[in-house]
Amino acid sequence: MTDSLNAPQFPGQQVKGMTIEQIRTLIKKQQRVKGYAYSVTTGTTSNNIQLSGNARIFLGLALIPRNPGNPIQTEGFQRIATVTLKINNEIIIQDVDPNFLSAMFNTDEYYYLPRPLSGTDQITIEFTNPGATELANLIIYYI
Repeated sequence: MTDSLNAPQFPGQQVKGMTIEQIRTLIKKQQRVKGYAYSVTTGTTSNNIQLSGNARIFLGLALIPRNPGNPIQTEGFQRIATVTLKINNEIIIQDVDPNFLSAMFNTDEYYYLPRPLSGTDQITIEFTNPGATELANLIIYYI
């Protein structure tokens, strides 16, 4: 228990002698991730995406198809036909097959679409599903 009493509040100070303010600035510039789970029913559904008020850069996203019996569907989305993403009324993605935004076609961790944010942004994702309900996980990367 003695070790935890001597632990610095800001560990970065030990590495390069950074000030508390420098460490806070560094933390503000680090990537963050927020996840969402959607049950996408038949028809068109629109969902609001709420990010932290200190979000300044939208980095990108990833979509993962889900199946109640199998946590991750390896064959991709089967029922959701298209996805549309808007940030502050700018259409970033329009009527795209969600498989193009999943690991099936993306060799990186996420689909890179950098956009500036203000912290009071209106972000929506819209799914069009002509078939039965399908589960989708959305992961947003931002700074």
